[in-house]
Amino acid sequence: MPHALSGIKVLDLCLNLPGLYLSWLMACLGAEVLKVENPVGGDYSRSVTGGEEEDSPYFAALNRGKKSLALNLKDPAGRDLLLRLAQDYDVLVEGFRPGVMSRLGLEFPTLSARQPRLIQVSISGYGQQGSLAHKAGHDINYLALAGVLSLTGGHEENLAIPGVQMADLAGGALLGLTGVLAALYQRERTGRGQHVDTAMFDGSMSLATMIWAGVQAGLDAPRPKGMTLNGAYPCYNLYRTKDGGWFSLGALEPKFWRTFCRAVERPDLVDKQFAGPEAVQEVAAIFAGRTREQWSEFWAAHDACCEPVLSLPEAVASPLAGERGLAEPLEDGVQLACPLKMSGSPLAATDPPPALGQDSARVLAGLGLNQDQMQELAGRGVVKLA
Repeated sequence: MPHALSGIKVLDLCLNLPGLYLSWLMACLGAEVLKVENPVGGDYSRSVTGGEEEDSPYFAALNRGKKSLALNLKDPAGRDLLLRLAQDYDVLVEGFRPGVMSRLGLEFPTLSARQPRLIQVSISGYGQQGSLAHKAGHDINYLALAGVLSLTGGHEENLAIPGVQMADLAGGALLGLTGVLAALYQRERTGRGQHVDTAMFDGSMSLATMIWAGVQAGLDAPRPKGMTLNGAYPCYNLYRTKDGGWFSLGALEPKFWRTFCRAVERPDLVDKQFAGPEAVQEVAAIFAGRTREQWSEFWAAHDACCEPVLSLPEAVASPLAGERGLAEPLEDGVQLACPLKMSGSPLAATDPPPALGQDSARVLAGLGLNQDQMQELAGRGVVKLA
């Protein structure tokens, strides 16, 4: 069976997580992804843990199935090679701060003039236009300005930082991928590509769509504690177990709450599903009576939306992750596999991550350069040959 994105060619100019994750997902779907990296160091994930560039687990996680061209885009010769290369590609992914592509002479109008079918996705913190377009930031900043961080924490004086990069991944990579796939579909009708402007600030705020709908409906103002989804009620909360573990209870629907109350032999709690702190403490006392493992065995027999809080290593090693094929054994450990499942399209991106410049010679030869020309460029630091 063909891969979903077979025949689609992607240029990946990214240095950081959002774009690297987006292009990795495209590689998983069968696209041919060519990393374009600085000859000195490559993308940042190569050096996170030190050691050999391709041995970093961070690099392996985001770059399996990709190829590598080491090319200095700041050199006019490198820029010209990229422009020539882009004429044969469908998608270009970049995550530079707005303005960098223009300074390199690689802005979308220039690229599109040479390859009208090219789709460029630009992932940035605050978008390609606007008062903060050129401001530096990271995941925590985008979530903060988008209002998302204000919803997470024990109380107003103690907000919590999410342990995963929500803005980078959901607000940047996944939203950007949605735009790319939509642009590819539209290109089939129009014959032309387009520029997809993905701001992690925009995507982060969009994650709060339902919370904002509640504000518009006249419900309580958003806050880090005391809303339905962050611990106000006994039916949707986290509870300590006897051994210090944690258990999640998500019995929002009355039928699940009734099942919970019957299972723990507390029919008196049925009418307290959306009661306040005292009811929360009553349920907390119930969970404190058994260990996490005991509760896991108990709730396996009841359909009440109760699950243990696992550590990430526990989750990766769990039977469910095994059943879903999420743990991918590699020579130097285990990486998380592509989470997509498609009945008519196998997944790709099973090759190991590339060494820096591993495919430079092949790519340059495809542009018509001979060995002498390649060596001359390598001597000037324009390219790196593996």
